Amino acid sequence: MNQLYRALHMPPARLAKKLTGWKEIYTIALRPVPTAPGHDPLPALGDEPYTPLPGAEGFWYADPLLFRHEGGRWLFCEAFDLAAGRGSIAVMDLTDPQNPGTPRIVLQESYHLSFPTVFEWDGEVWMIPETGANRTLNLYRCTSFPDGWELVRAFPVDGKELADTILLDKAPGRLDLLCSQVKPENGLYTRYRRYTLTADKEAEGGFTLEEDEPFGLKHRVYDLGARNAGPLFDWGGQTIRPAQVSTTVDYGVYLQFFTRRGEAETPLCAAMPGNVTIRDLDPAALIGIHTYCRDDAVEIIDARYLARLPRTR
Repeated sequence: MNQLYRALHMPPARLAKKLTGWKEIYTIALRPVPTAPGHDPLPALGDEPYTPLPGAEGFWYADPLLFRHEGGRWLFCEAFDLAAGRGSIAVMDLTDPQNPGTPRIVLQESYHLSFPTVFEWDGEVWMIPETGANRTLNLYRCTSFPDGWELVRAFPVDGKELADTILLDKAPGRLDLLCSQVKPENGLYTRYRRYTLTADKEAEGGFTLEEDEPFGLKHRVYDLGARNAGPLFDWGGQTIRPAQVSTTVDYGVYLQFFTRRGEAETPLCAAMPGNVTIRDLDPAALIGIHTYCRDDAVEIIDARYLARLPRTR
């Protein structure tokens, strides 16, 4: 979007900091899920603070997505290289949340990568990251977990910029995907698009991708809250889908959680920056909550905040 327009509508205190060299960056933070029955707060809410996970100099980290594999817990995420101005996919070992591993890059392309949806399907491990900058939807197969990945196919999507793909359902030989299509002239606005990925030995790469046109016809309007913010998860006997909400001048400000019943969704709760405490981070610096995931033991968010950074290489 027009950066001058955004600057003119930015809160004065934030604009003053940005004009003096402060940058908007992300951090990934974790907290344990309460184990006492009946004491699990609404998603992302509650009094327990989050603890930032480790990173590497010259990078910030966002889009955390958990994956359990052979008894281990792994966190895949975007690693944004501040010097290159481009994201890659990193992984860290979270088998012991009290002693997290160091993130390392496992997938790079010549274009931006983020939001790595990793999943088991038909006896193998796969990844669909965000590759909207390439105007494709990419499917990768894991050749050596967690570091080895090969591109199976980069599906053309008629020039659409697709972001933040999640799985709605999977069956042998078939995946139902929900993507967020970015409005070309203003990236703050998105609309949902649904695709079916099918195993087909006769097709290029062994798979086909088809858009669900009737679904698309029902979701033509771009809005500020139609961006996936993490995978579906179970909470309190319900299936929950997190969504990211922007404003007309600000990206990824807060999370909205929906309960799903078939095709219908009902708002459950929202998590605003003011609802969240992150250890060692000034609450006044926190300006956005962007992604959410969890399992039976941990709850993870990423957060956008203002910071002074050393010069990059």
